[in-house]
Amino acid sequence: MDVPSAILALVLAEVGVGGLALLWFAPTWGNVRHGYEILLGSTLGVMLWGAWATLDGPLQVIAADGGAMAGPAATAETAMLMTAGIATASVVALLAKQAQLGRILGIVAVLAGLYAFFPIADLRAARAGAGGLIQGYVELVLGAFFLGAVWDGMVLGHWYLVERKLSNRFMVWMSWANVVAIGAAALAVVLSARNPVPCAGLEGSELAICSLGFSPILSHGNFTLVLGFGVLALVAIIAGFNIKLAREGGRSIQAATGMFYLAVVLAPAVEFAAKVRYF
Repeated sequence: MDVPSAILALVLAEVGVGGLALLWFAPTWGNVRHGYEILLGSTLGVMLWGAWATLDGPLQVIAADGGAMAGPAATAETAMLMTAGIATASVVALLAKQAQLGRILGIVAVLAGLYAFFPIADLRAARAGAGGLIQGYVELVLGAFFLGAVWDGMVLGHWYLVERKLSNRFMVWMSWANVVAIGAAALAVVLSARNPVPCAGLEGSELAICSLGFSPILSHGNFTLVLGFGVLALVAIIAGFNIKLAREGGRSIQAATGMFYLAVVLAPAVEFAAKVRYF
């Protein structure tokens, strides 16, 4: 699992699960047109399918080895497939004007995604020095909250162009959720300090193959921590502007959406930096 595709899969899965959790439990439900849930749910569903497809290769390699991790690998692949499928079904239900069924399926997809994190964390715990199952699971949940809050905020900002009379209180709520999520991301980066750098412990041909996928600079000391905290500081500055602009309402919502755009570009870099040391 010490490959870039596995790290990309984790980031995509975190966006999908975290975004769905905020979609179905945020105060927007019942106050915003269901087109918002359809739009946001569709984008998150695509990311979950991408996570499953990207993680499929590394997991199949582990399962084919037949070792102790074959079971968790198979479970993780099945759980990610179920998460993506149920998330898609929730969007289909919304399109069929079955709002309550869509929300129920959406919540089930969140639960399936949180369940999928367990075997993934179990795979990570098998590597010496990578921390235990609980730490691995917490790192995934924290990252999901962070990336989901940023993505949902960006999409919500765009929805104000569709529903122009929508109260700014929803954007204010999402902006504050983003602030809390930044704290979660900071904790995730801190926890990643306990994990080994990429390709650590490998020798010979295995080290050569691993180094082809990861930049050598990522294996240098605590560079991933510096990168994670440095980019996160920029996201925190953006979050402060978001709160101010969201409170002003009106055309300032468009400016807040632009700020969320920048956060969407930067936030994955924070999680990539943290999750490079995950496995």
